[in-house]
Amino acid sequence: MKSYLYCLIIILSSSCTTNFDVINTDPVNSGTIAAGAQLTAAAYQLDGGREMGYPNLYIFQPMVQYVGGTYGMRTGGKYVRDEFYNGLMWSCYYGKCIRQLADLLAQHQHDSTQANYVAGARVLKVYIFSLLTDAYGDIPYFQAGLAYYDKLYTPVYDEQATIYKDFFTELEAAIHQFNDSQPVITNDIVYNGNLTKWKRMARSLQLRLAMRLSKAAPELARTQALAAYAGGVMQSNDDNFVMIHEDYSYPDLRGNGYAQALQEEAAYRYTIGTTTFVNYLKAENDPRLGMFFVNTDSVTNYLPIQPGLYWWEDWKDFIGENGEVVGQADKYCHINAPFYQQGGSWLHMGYAEVEFLVAEAAVRGWVGEDANSHYQAGLRAAMHQLEIYPGMVPLSADRINSFVSAHPLSVEKAIENISMQKWVALFPNGYEAYANMRRTGYPVLNPVVDVNGESETGGHLPGRLFYPATEALSNPVNYQVAINRLGGSNDWMRPVWWNK
Repeated sequence: MKSYLYCLIIILSSSCTTNFDVINTDPVNSGTIAAGAQLTAAAYQLDGGREMGYPNLYIFQPMVQYVGGTYGMRTGGKYVRDEFYNGLMWSCYYGKCIRQLADLLAQHQHDSTQANYVAGARVLKVYIFSLLTDAYGDIPYFQAGLAYYDKLYTPVYDEQATIYKDFFTELEAAIHQFNDSQPVITNDIVYNGNLTKWKRMARSLQLRLAMRLSKAAPELARTQALAAYAGGVMQSNDDNFVMIHEDYSYPDLRGNGYAQALQEEAAYRYTIGTTTFVNYLKAENDPRLGMFFVNTDSVTNYLPIQPGLYWWEDWKDFIGENGEVVGQADKYCHINAPFYQQGGSWLHMGYAEVEFLVAEAAVRGWVGEDANSHYQAGLRAAMHQLEIYPGMVPLSADRINSFVSAHPLSVEKAIENISMQKWVALFPNGYEAYANMRRTGYPVLNPVVDVNGESETGGHLPGRLFYPATEALSNPVNYQVAINRLGGSNDWMRPVWWNK
């Protein structure tokens, strides 16, 4: 399990420090920066640093009802608008990642010796933009990052349908641009410049994005899913798209941002499994329950919290059947320690998810494969992928085999089965879980418990993030066009285009 997908040439040990100069340098005022260094800088910002841990922990994970309990989780847990958390993806991805990649592409796109760096940047750019458009809807895309080269300081907000079509064009072009006869990515420390794995990553991303359109544009979805699968997607957990990190605290970007957010004020102690998630794991006799969460005693049996509640609101001790008393502060199950290790890896996309996507495509008749075989391969891969987290005790082969054997794909509930198990497999990646839940309708969320009436949506799940307020000041004309397409207000209840 120590082989992960490319990690986008993220640099470790002594080389990290030198690349902080790149991360904090304006690319357009610094002469020519090596393509590999810029790819590294863009990659660091994906999940390194606490700011990129906040949206997942406080918005997306509570929205899909993985966890609840802390005050910050009111944002995603009971739908309270928070400008800071809401805008972090926008500011970090546009201000750091996209800026570096746009400059890399502008400087090196015509240099054949840099073909593999350019191809990798194109794949990474599609991935980052997919996160942004899936979260916000219509976004600046074609003109983004071109302020220096094209003097485009106020980029147009492109419609999501158009953006998605270009995603497929870009991925196809990048896949064909990778060239074994040209210099490989020299500081790709995970795969040592293995271009086959880059291509598998790109095809797997193509498959994810294709399935996103299963309702909005089913024919396009079918065509792209088939092309992705035929082109060669991930083949094992060794192909996983994983970012690796070192044990550094905030503000050091080498540390896992999600873990850094959990470490802040020991938030992990009150990051509690919800009734939606924990009770599903219990009902399925899922051996991963004890991998996801910690039971603090012998009687509570992984006591979950109701979605929307703060950990202190149901203020009463737990009394077991044997009369044992567990105090309020200790009664709930909380997130397991391997997830808040700052040197832990972050899984962006894995083989398990890909197998579930193939299984769904097979159910829909888009690929000529046995859906159950891919579904069960997804189950198996999902259990093994947890081994990437430091200190995680692997499941035995017998326990994995027993669970997989007990969970064949139901013909009548195939999409539900696949979607629910993908939800489990995606933990702790709330970004993708939120996107997949909006598309499939799974999991069916439990009602939000809102003791003090804080919800700004009446307890109804938002369909998107709202645009940052800074956009109304910095890009007012194009911002207003996008707002008009939403009906005239920055409405986070409006669904994104593909969410039919």
